[in-house]
Amino acid sequence: MHVILGAGGAISGGLCEALRTKSIPLTLVSRRASPSSFGRSVSADLLKAGTLNPLLEHADTAYLLVGLPYKSAVWQEQWPALVRNVTESCAQTGTKLVFLDNIYMLSDDSMPHMTESSPMAPSSVKGRVRAEVDRIILEADAAGRIRACIARSADFYGYMQPNKSLLLDLVLRKMATGKRPMWFYTIERKHAFSYMPDICRALALLGCSSEAWGKIWNVPTAPAMTLAEIIAMVNHLQGSRLKPMVTGEFMTAILRMFIPALAEMKELKYQMVKDYVLDSSAFEKAFACSPTPMETGLKQVLEQMRTEKG
Repeated sequence: MHVILGAGGAISGGLCEALRTKSIPLTLVSRRASPSSFGRSVSADLLKAGTLNPLLEHADTAYLLVGLPYKSAVWQEQWPALVRNVTESCAQTGTKLVFLDNIYMLSDDSMPHMTESSPMAPSSVKGRVRAEVDRIILEADAAGRIRACIARSADFYGYMQPNKSLLLDLVLRKMATGKRPMWFYTIERKHAFSYMPDICRALALLGCSSEAWGKIWNVPTAPAMTLAEIIAMVNHLQGSRLKPMVTGEFMTAILRMFIPALAEMKELKYQMVKDYVLDSSAFEKAFACSPTPMETGLKQVLEQMRTEKG
């Protein structure tokens, strides 16, 4: 049995699909359980120590996909406690752990070529939180208390609910409805985006592998492109000529006053104004798994949105 912690998030459904092809029984854990065709659905508060032990007692692997409110204060208070609880429960039940993470913990200078060995030396508050939780997991594995691995994703995109992906909300959804795409600071820097189906496939491969443990893995991610190139590609795919609106520092500062999530992103500006390239060659070689080409992923998302409009 495998257990998905954070079953209400954007990645859970795709991971369930990937694991179902392997005929693996699933338990889906979320704060508010709802019926699922994928397996048993239960509710649990991961911030309460010991809550998970009964759910992991017969589990081979757990996937930590939890998303917390996008606020630095919440992250500082809750992420370390949550990860310690999950790590301790995995240690007590012998359950292996796959943690889906981002790249916030990497140094600013790593952005143009991020690998699994890039230093964890973040400048942001959120980055320091992510570095702390990564170390909790990696140190527990190194000490032999658990078997764990960390999957790192670039900013992700795919077909999902709003307010989960900047590329989806500010570029694809706008362009699909005939509106000008929007981006911050510049569209001339390369920026990698991990495609949700690729992330899900990677997590399933890691969770079922005997070689994944004790390591960090960058999930398969297509070569980085500039936002100008991505916007041009979307225009080509849908036969439009929509020109981007790029907000400079002044306009972005005004928008922060009205959009709380954007204010929380201020400390991560460096990710927008530098090339942002995730090197996933280690995963691709180890698992013979290539990322979905950007054009293919964009086309699939646009088609799904057209079906939605129906």
